[in-house]
Amino acid sequence: MSWPRRLVVFSLLARYSSAQYVGYQAYDPTQLEVPPLPATAPPLAFEVALDYGGSPTAGPETPGSFLGVSIEMVLVEDIVGPSKDKVHPEFLNFMAGLKARGGSPVLRLGGNSQEKAELVASLDGVGTPDTIAFEGDGQSVKKLINPGFNTLTMVYTADIVDAMRAASDALDIHWYIGITMNQTMPPRLEFVELAQERLGDYLLSMQLGNEPDLYYMRYRPNDGSYTPQAYITEVQMMLDTMKADPKITRPNICGGPSLCDCNGDWKQHDIFHEIGYIDKFRDSLNTLFVMKYPSDNCPGEASYRPTAQDFLNLLTQHDSKYGAKVFGSRFSSQYQVAQEAGLPLVLLETNTASCNGFLGVSDSFGAGLWVVDTALQFASNGLQHMMLHLGGQTSYYNPFINAPANSSAPHKWTVNPLGYSMLFVAEALGPSNKARVADIGVNGGNAYTPGYTIYEDNKPVRVALINYMTDATGAHDYTASIKVDASVTEVYVRSYSAESTTSKAGSGLTWAGQTFGGYFETDGTLQGTQTTETVPCSGGTCAVKVKAPSAAIVFLSKTNMYDASTSPAQTFDGSATPTSSGSNPSGTTAGGGGGGGNGAASSLAVGVTSFIGSVVAAASIMF
Repeated sequence: MSWPRRLVVFSLLARYSSAQYVGYQAYDPTQLEVPPLPATAPPLAFEVALDYGGSPTAGPETPGSFLGVSIEMVLVEDIVGPSKDKVHPEFLNFMAGLKARGGSPVLRLGGNSQEKAELVASLDGVGTPDTIAFEGDGQSVKKLINPGFNTLTMVYTADIVDAMRAASDALDIHWYIGITMNQTMPPRLEFVELAQERLGDYLLSMQLGNEPDLYYMRYRPNDGSYTPQAYITEVQMMLDTMKADPKITRPNICGGPSLCDCNGDWKQHDIFHEIGYIDKFRDSLNTLFVMKYPSDNCPGEASYRPTAQDFLNLLTQHDSKYGAKVFGSRFSSQYQVAQEAGLPLVLLETNTASCNGFLGVSDSFGAGLWVVDTALQFASNGLQHMMLHLGGQTSYYNPFINAPANSSAPHKWTVNPLGYSMLFVAEALGPSNKARVADIGVNGGNAYTPGYTIYEDNKPVRVALINYMTDATGAHDYTASIKVDASVTEVYVRSYSAESTTSKAGSGLTWAGQTFGGYFETDGTLQGTQTTETVPCSGGTCAVKVKAPSAAIVFLSKTNMYDASTSPAQTFDGSATPTSSGSNPSGTTAGGGGGGGNGAASSLAVGVTSFIGSVVAAASIMF
């Protein structure tokens, strides 16, 4: 082991020496204290009135694929697969579950690692033992330690795009990709050329710059010379080169400006209004991209940064400074700009907190409820898509994650609460692409009991209800009396639940009675029998109980209600060819595992065995 590696190992072991768990952040079982109950309980029985008059307050039509995944580019082989002949079945199975509920999935490939990604004809001879972050990784990607940067350098072959195409052909997955902009003279457009050739119409848009307001920290002189106007000049240079490139047949599917929105010298308003970003580049744009997290857990001290416990306490309140209502209304002015320009507005990267999230928070059930709340809030405010970032083994906030590359058995994947939230949102919005969402301010707008109505063709079709409180006694369960049309005689309820807002994978976590199990226990398919509660209605009122904590979808009819027993999702094994037309609603597990345990023992074993061999990544990646 070289000295730089020893140093990283020692520093990380020291970091965790006082804790029982030693391993990757992605599987840390640490749970925080349960957020306190409100000093005065909110009303626990209240009415929910539905608008049958055209829903003027609801947002625009929203696709069922609204909530997608932003995959850090350096992880593409780990998550999607190394080639068209070997696409990870766990990835495909999870995507198939999304498609069955909400239609064709939408993903983003990009992030900090897009900027220095390098396409090569072959990986032979790439890297040395002292620079390769993972021993033995990579049929189509090598991850290299990058002196002076916190992000690994990605060297890749064209096989990764073939894997993306195979996944798209199998499940109609569509992609946002990032354009490399660490240099612009001349621009590096090899990934754009490759993606346009091989992804075809599955390519939705190409991101022109990833957080350019932070380029002064990485790729440009840190002397104040890299201004918004300098960025605009570079964008023009990139677009001119793309238009002149015969291999780029669609130079007009670009998007931006993708600001971090964390540099006070750069403001979204100035980019759009003072500099005229849209007017200058309108012929080349098909999407406006924004990026934002409600907080961060980046290195260094910051007076504004909450403790993990305070963050969880506030995240699980709808109207707090980190809650869905405040965060979900952040881009209201940008939505107006996008609407006037006739362009969709996409939140290309978000999650609970940047720089990998918070210990005990970002992979908790409370964060899962926050994602449901935030996604529906953003949908009600006009966004086209919201993409949850997946940062890899050293991140707390992954919706799902592959097993470490060099771990001993078991090799199965993990789905965290945020992954369940994706299924919830897909099912709440449905596959019609006509869903319109309204925050209906139920229970007097109480912070612990938010609710939404989903409309199709101006008629209410579903209601989403959330209970952020944790109380195992049932004393803080609430009953929502939903006022429906007199013709409605019963409604159908599916619940997303866990033991506590602090619960993690395997801790009683279920969506409609089904589970992905604990750490290292899933092949990407839900296990168990899908359960739906039928609630009778009387006199135009349906009384729906929502447990503390949980979220529920109330279906006002069975139209567009996903049924795993009659329309199961496709399943896959070692290729992008489905092995069956559906999932396994009976609950037997394909390939072992899936017991629904807490996963702590297996996570510790795999964490330790993989920790030393792959520890450089744990110290090197900050997304």
